[in-house]
Amino acid sequence: MSATNLSPNQKALRKFLKNPFGMTALVLIVLMSLLALFAYGIAPDHTPQANEQFPKLAQQMPGFQVQMLQLKTAEESKLNSFFGLFSGYERSYSLLAIDSVAMTNYGEVQVWEYAGASYRIDPNDLSGSIDEATILKTFWLGTDQLGRDILSRLLIGSRISLMVGFFAVLISSSIGIFLGGLAGYYRGWVDRVILWKMSIFWSIPTILLAMALFVGLKQHFSSNLWLVFIAIGLTMWVGMARIVRGQMMAFREIQFVEAANTMGFSDGRIIFRHILPNLIGPIVVVMASNFANAILVESGLSFLGLGVQAPAPSWGGMLSEFKDFIGTNLSYLAIIPGFLIMLLVLSFNLVGNGIRDALDIKN
Repeated sequence: MSATNLSPNQKALRKFLKNPFGMTALVLIVLMSLLALFAYGIAPDHTPQANEQFPKLAQQMPGFQVQMLQLKTAEESKLNSFFGLFSGYERSYSLLAIDSVAMTNYGEVQVWEYAGASYRIDPNDLSGSIDEATILKTFWLGTDQLGRDILSRLLIGSRISLMVGFFAVLISSSIGIFLGGLAGYYRGWVDRVILWKMSIFWSIPTILLAMALFVGLKQHFSSNLWLVFIAIGLTMWVGMARIVRGQMMAFREIQFVEAANTMGFSDGRIIFRHILPNLIGPIVVVMASNFANAILVESGLSFLGLGVQAPAPSWGGMLSEFKDFIGTNLSYLAIIPGFLIMLLVLSFNLVGNGIRDALDIKN
């Protein structure tokens, strides 16, 4: 199909596909989203919240390997549960870090714990034979101060950032499009009232407003995660409302809107079926920018201890948890989550810029 026969949307898509930065960023976002979605199936520690602790293995360097002995527990295995892919799996055995293990002449199992004592246990306490129950575990990015697997917590933590971005954008876009549409279409006193509210929200720094909303709404929510969604979503609607308001004012004077008014169409039909579909481009650009901002705000709240609470992992929480290690040989504990936050925010901003350039008819 020749370029002259393409629709505006097809031309915009072709331009975006030719944008190397936008496409690279989009691939990174898709990759991170897939890793987050299947995090429990990929993470070495697939227990809920990746919170399996080995205090004797605390603060080990990346690539650390240790033998683990699988011991029976009273809990039933949930490894085959489909829902474990989204909420984590409870092990049917416990793990014990060891230096070595051997069978004695008396039919007992001699265990030498890692950096610990030596003692004997009943062979029936193992999850199988000695060879079957002994595994080699690798901590690819090392362990934290509680002996938890860093790679697993980073993978599970990516869910928090992406979920917060998604729900915060959903909330802020819904409010912004609704109020911006009302202000731009009806103008007059409706516009003045909404502009006054926008000015108030616009004058307060986002992180401070999110903190105030978090504290003010905390008593009404049992889950901190949903509270974070709502608190951040309520701070970011102004940008969307300003864009929609300006575009709505411009489209309100176009002939097809005047024709719809003449034909007696309702205001709701004109706004939602005739004007808003033409604003998809600017709305998507603002949504991409808000997604990046939501990730930053959530990271800031978690860094200050107001976000998702332990033991649930989040990149901002990990950054706060490991900030004291900066300047030591364990600096990577803080650098890695900080770098991932930067990479995800940059990716959404690049995608937003790419969409904006693709929709620019002047280029």
